[in-house]
Amino acid sequence: MPQEITVYSGIHCAPCDAVKAFLKEHGYSYTEKNINKDKEARQELRDMGMVSIPVTLIGEHRIQGFDREKLEGALGLKQPA
Repeated sequence: MPQEITVYSGIHCAPCDAVKAFLKEHGYSYTEKNINKDKEARQELRDMGMVSIPVTLIGEHRIQGFDREKLEGALGLKQPA
């Protein structure tokens, strides 16, 4: 299980909600950084070169948007073919 999961999100963001629901459904805890409420989180996202949310950090993986396959791969839920 990954040591740390961070989700950069925002308000009224359906893909953000989908990522958080996916993680909860699979029993993973995460740290949420809402860029609408947290100026530092917004700057962290910019410093990564990201311009849209959600962005999910799982270990060395950086996943933009709600991408079920990439999330499953980063979490070890899906074995490579």
